[in-house]
Amino acid sequence: MGEQIFKRCVACHTVDKGGQNGLGPNLHGVVGRAVAAAPNFGYSPALRAKGGTWDAAALDTFLTAPAKAIPGNRMAFAGIPEAAEREALILYLAEQK
Repeated sequence: MGEQIFKRCVACHTVDKGGQNGLGPNLHGVVGRAVAAAPNFGYSPALRAKGGTWDAAALDTFLTAPAKAIPGNRMAFAGIPEAAEREALILYLAEQK
């Protein structure tokens, strides 16, 4: 199910090891990675100032409503309101390492 949910993200993100950044950063290895730490991606000042790590809880909060979770970030995505879908997506992302 998580891979299916990720299809909503492919317009901006990839999960390929060594893959290019797009409108959004490559998400390979994002679970456990420091916030705003993908190489060669120009993060918004809001994301650079956030700090912390993209653990499951942080991703869950962010993916629920990105603009509310980190005001001023540039991610133009409304979010995933369904908890089961967010959980599946986060599990899928955790496998991409």
